[in-house]
Amino acid sequence: MKKKKKCLMTVHRFYPFMGGAERLFLKWAKEIEKMGYAVDVFTTNVWDNDFFHYPDRRYVKEKNTRLGNINIRRFSIFHPPNKNNLLKLFAKLPGRYIKQVIGLPHIFLPGYYGYLSFINKLPKKYDFVIGGVFPHYYLIYPALMYAKRKKIPFICVPLMHFGQPNSKEAFELFFNGRSKEILEKSDLILTETDMEKQRLLDFGFDGGKIKTAGIGLYISETIGGKGKSFREKYGISCPMVLQISTQTHDKGTHHAVEAMKILWKKGIEAKLVLIGQILKDFEAYLLAQDAEVFKNTIILNYVTEQEKKDALDACDVFVMASKSESFGLTYPEAWLYRKPVIGAFCSGVMELIEDGKNGFLVPFGDKSMMAEYIIKLLKNPSLRQQMGEDGYNKVIKKYTWKKRIQDFNKVVEGIIKKQ
Repeated sequence: MKKKKKCLMTVHRFYPFMGGAERLFLKWAKEIEKMGYAVDVFTTNVWDNDFFHYPDRRYVKEKNTRLGNINIRRFSIFHPPNKNNLLKLFAKLPGRYIKQVIGLPHIFLPGYYGYLSFINKLPKKYDFVIGGVFPHYYLIYPALMYAKRKKIPFICVPLMHFGQPNSKEAFELFFNGRSKEILEKSDLILTETDMEKQRLLDFGFDGGKIKTAGIGLYISETIGGKGKSFREKYGISCPMVLQISTQTHDKGTHHAVEAMKILWKKGIEAKLVLIGQILKDFEAYLLAQDAEVFKNTIILNYVTEQEKKDALDACDVFVMASKSESFGLTYPEAWLYRKPVIGAFCSGVMELIEDGKNGFLVPFGDKSMMAEYIIKLLKNPSLRQQMGEDGYNKVIKKYTWKKRIQDFNKVVEGIIKKQ
């Protein structure tokens, strides 16, 4: 009986969580499944992003799930007392492996390390490994070492955040000694944008092993929102500004609220709608706000996919001036509803949003400029329509899965031929 071919994927969160990286890996897993492979996905039990560091947040209790020939195995985050200080201490111990799996961001998955050590003693179980995303080195490095010991191809998916132009803040978390080692030892590197690829080339990495195979959208799964129903449900009769993201400082949520305060101070009537998980830093920020913010802001946390579509259809302007994006899938989602978008000068977002054409870009944290652009768009329906239309055409031309998946399939087919 012929042995079934298998692929191993590692990613920090996976289905049913549907953030950008999670959508990307799910699509790839389904494509590999179509090629006749069984796929094992090794991930964490994290649901709320804060659970990586705080044990009182939500997590996924189900350890194993199947989607056809995709097997999802979740390993539990270990939360010992005084976790960060303890792991910082351990990270100072000699040995590259320890520094890779315990260093910043100080996340510990003992069950994962034990399981990889166990399967390493068995006959070759996988034909190739796909590992992502930075800075989750504690997941990627053990999978890389497993692939090297078994002499099978390792594909790295860094999804690097280069941060703001001329800023080293985010850059050092994503590009450092640990990430460089992973990139150098990987057989292939898949980037999300051409800009990400070019930055790696600029740093001297082998261009022959770097391929751009970015994320895309299914148009039929993205459209279908009922904006009128959303507005009726939440009593919105004025202009609506929408942000869909994790609600935290680095995603620009604080600055979106501060920008809207400028509008409200000028007497401009508008509602701000925030959709997405709320992290502790934004909770603390909200506690310091006055009644005006709560009167004019609708905070929804998690919503269904349908309600997300309804919100996109209902809004007049989409904002997410984040410094923590390798791409930003919600911008093209908003464009499919022909909405103008506002982002920040950051990583691959600058490749996606053409400033002044299909949206506006602002320096991260510049609430005044963001407010000016929101006002400009709200007062100018024809500009909103023009920018939204231009964004829509860009999605149709470049960012549907039908177009984007071809590059990924070529990479995997190349690996299959070498087996």
